[in-house]
Amino acid sequence: MGTTTLLRARVDRRRKIQAEKILGRYGLTPAQAINVFYAKVTETDGLPFDLRPDETTELLADPQFTAHLAKMKAGKVRYFDAADVPE
Repeated sequence: MGTTTLLRARVDRRRKIQAEKILGRYGLTPAQAINVFYAKVTETDGLPFDLRPDETTELLADPQFTAHLAKMKAGKVRYFDAADVPE
């Protein structure tokens, strides 16, 4: 990696704690997660995900997706490499 710079952001404390627990399951520090996010933003030349509420509603209506979310929340699903994520 080349020269680095300091990035500061204000985040709701509860959201930070929850996110860091999730990132920990992936073996990522907050700095690593931000680097991954920035890499994907530059790779896709935009946000690497959609922000449309209709898609969120559609996903939450899918029983397989909600079952997978429940497993993740229970700590039964962990990915340490993008290759481990099912298609």
